[in-house]
Amino acid sequence: MPDPYEPPRPRDEPLESELESLREQEKEGHETPKEQRRAEQLERRLRVDEDDAELREQRQDDRAIAREDAEERHRHRH
Repeated sequence: MPDPYEPPRPRDEPLESELESLREQEKEGHETPKEQRRAEQLERRLRVDEDDAELREQRQDDRAIAREDAEERHRHRH
């Protein structure tokens, strides 16, 4: 589930919009099997995108920590 305080990534906005439209059709009882499959695809894609973004952010954090540790070790040696 996306963080409500974090703005959506620009590429996710059209997917979320389409997914919301499909959910509305489902609520109204007008959803076809094809639309149901599309909604499932969109949900998976958004979840994968979110997981990928979290992984990228974690890697960036790890690199920053490693860089700070290396700088600290360097200062202590000299």
